[in-house]
Amino acid sequence: MTNRNMSGRSESDAMRENNKKLITGVPLRTVIILNFIVSLVVSILLVRIMVHSVGSYNEMRAATREYMDCQTSIYKMKDTISELSERAQNFVVTGTIEEVILFFNEIQVQNTQGRTLEEVKSHDIGEQAVRQLDNVIKLSERLLELQMHAMRLTAETTGEPLDSYPKLLQNVVLPPEEQRMSNEEKQLLAKNLVFDKNYSNMKGQINTRIDLCRVLLQDMMEERHNISSDKLQSDMERQRMFITLMMVLMLLTVLFTLFFVVQPLYRLVSSISRGENVDTRGSSEIRFLAHTYNRIRNEMDVVNAKLGYDASHDALTGLYNRSAYDEMRQTSKDRDIALIIVDVDLFKEINDTYGHDVGDKVLVRVANVMQGAFREADKVCRIGGDEFSIIMVNADSGMIDVLKKKIKRAAGVLSTPTDSVPAVTISVGVAFSDQMKKGEDLFKNADRALYQIKENGRNGCGFYVS
Repeated sequence: MTNRNMSGRSESDAMRENNKKLITGVPLRTVIILNFIVSLVVSILLVRIMVHSVGSYNEMRAATREYMDCQTSIYKMKDTISELSERAQNFVVTGTIEEVILFFNEIQVQNTQGRTLEEVKSHDIGEQAVRQLDNVIKLSERLLELQMHAMRLTAETTGEPLDSYPKLLQNVVLPPEEQRMSNEEKQLLAKNLVFDKNYSNMKGQINTRIDLCRVLLQDMMEERHNISSDKLQSDMERQRMFITLMMVLMLLTVLFTLFFVVQPLYRLVSSISRGENVDTRGSSEIRFLAHTYNRIRNEMDVVNAKLGYDASHDALTGLYNRSAYDEMRQTSKDRDIALIIVDVDLFKEINDTYGHDVGDKVLVRVANVMQGAFREADKVCRIGGDEFSIIMVNADSGMIDVLKKKIKRAAGVLSTPTDSVPAVTISVGVAFSDQMKKGEDLFKNADRALYQIKENGRNGCGFYVS
């Protein structure tokens, strides 16, 4: 452990020493710090005036937004009150329950608008406007009480069950004397409540106070807008002066960056785009990056080669895997080949009897035997758990006898056990591309030949004949 630690420290120290040698020349950090200090001073001055300008602008914007929100809320409240009045009057006249439903939908809107008006009062809208809004809210509540009273009287006369109306209407309690009235008297009283002069006067007062509140808001808005506009104009004049100064500084920065940073980096990028080791000239930081890139590029070439091998080879046997096999089949379509499929007989029983470790050794032995039985140009692949395939290039149906001998020798070796690997038999199916008919698949042909061997007791070699 001590030796490894000492070795690790030695390598780390050597790397640091090497990096120190690479970092030579003019450091960009020093130049950047100087540029930063100058930029910071100018930026602070500019930010201060900009913050002041933004504050003035935000004051004007907030005043406008508050004015628009308040005006919109008040206008919507006016519409809602008018809509409630119309629904209540329609129900009193027609007795239609749909009008009641629409009325209570509008009540929800009015409640929302009432909360909105309370929020409006929280803004700086002036005492007079607040008093007018308070009066509007109180009058609208009184108007709603009259409407609910009249609608309850009407509900008593329609003949509809009371529980078919909304709960709020059911909860309205009529005085004893009104409960004793006849339907005609209740209808007459309901109409008087929502059509008499008192009702009209209340609506008129609400509309008048709403209009007065809107006028007061407009006057206040104009006053606040003028004050903020004057402040903003003054701020903008000073801001233009600082922006001009900043533009001069930016121009100097661009010129400096072009000559001391961009050109060295351009040489660096050009070398990388051409796939070459990069030029190590330039500032100390660029020199360090260039040397680091060259080292990493060389290491990546080694890593990519290993990844390419792992992607196309089976980890257990070292043969080509199924992915590589599929690709080779596509690239071999126009060539004379023999496709050989090899299946280890009763491989599951081997795993169950001896265990998976021995099963793996069997697969490795089969792979080695198959590689030794065929030419180097032939591609031996593991395409499944216990299934192998050989793509034999430059082979046609005239080589059947040659193939029989190769497979017989391989089967003979595998039928002889070793100290760590039991004997196994193999079933083999072979198909030749020169015997294929149009529309046939070489793999399926070889698989059919293999199937015939398995059906006849395994441990043999079959050739597909079209």
